[in-house]
Amino acid sequence: MYELLIQTPDTLSWRAEAPLWVHPVFIKSAAEMSNADAKLLLCYKGSQLFAAMPLYEKKLLGRKRLINPVGAYYQGLFFNWEDNMPPNRRLLDALQITGALAKYLKSNYRKMQINLTPEITDVRGFVWNGLKAKPLYTFTHDLAKPLQPLSDERKQLNRAVETGFVFGEEFVPMRYIELMKAMQTRKNHHTDMDYPRLAKHLDQLHEAGLMRQYNLYMGGNIVSANILLHNNTRTAYTISRATDIEALKQGASSWHSKCLIEALAGEFDYLDFCGANDPDVGRFKAALGLELRLFFQIHT
Repeated sequence: MYELLIQTPDTLSWRAEAPLWVHPVFIKSAAEMSNADAKLLLCYKGSQLFAAMPLYEKKLLGRKRLINPVGAYYQGLFFNWEDNMPPNRRLLDALQITGALAKYLKSNYRKMQINLTPEITDVRGFVWNGLKAKPLYTFTHDLAKPLQPLSDERKQLNRAVETGFVFGEEFVPMRYIELMKAMQTRKNHHTDMDYPRLAKHLDQLHEAGLMRQYNLYMGGNIVSANILLHNNTRTAYTISRATDIEALKQGASSWHSKCLIEALAGEFDYLDFCGANDPDVGRFKAALGLELRLFFQIHT
């Protein structure tokens, strides 16, 4: 039988390096930015750890709920399978584990939103035990393959080449935040983003080696800033990008994506562009030649 335990993020120690979304530094920093309590729901069988799920808990009028924190696109569920475990045994054990997790979550939280990663495609254990699964989408790219953009995006790439953008890696979080503020204003997105906390969050992740900033420059100035999350695993996550409006008109976003893919090829296998659920963003990523992927949000 599986046993579930709630522990602090620091207690996770099943591999030399934890996956990004359950890395202790990441969990604690993301929770602090969203003013939430960070916890890990761990699943054991005897003394062996089989699964871990990060939980970001908030209280409203004394009632606990689980949130999607700003900066953590996925919360995830991560299995720690034995290398020689047959696939059908993994399937059956995963179903048993997700069922146990669902029962725990349903009995302890009246409200919740947990975004699983695209690797978790079997959500029967959650649904069969009283939770709901909402389909969401992201775009990814196999870094071993070249981009195959549509003609409109090829024109944007050619325009960017003529403009002369320079691509490079440099950690300048305040410039990213400046571009982000301008983008939110331009799109008329009224958010309660705490930018000082965001700056601290980026500093913490960069210091821990979990975050990089890739930029486009024009005349020595950063005109497009891209935040990349990773933890030396097969997939890196381009979680956020903010671009100057004039640079956008010159094809900066398409060129930034192309340069990022070329820079990461050979180091990672896949790049997750973290999102396909906004019509305009979804169209741009599809036209660029990225692959649509499904993931699920577990909720009450």
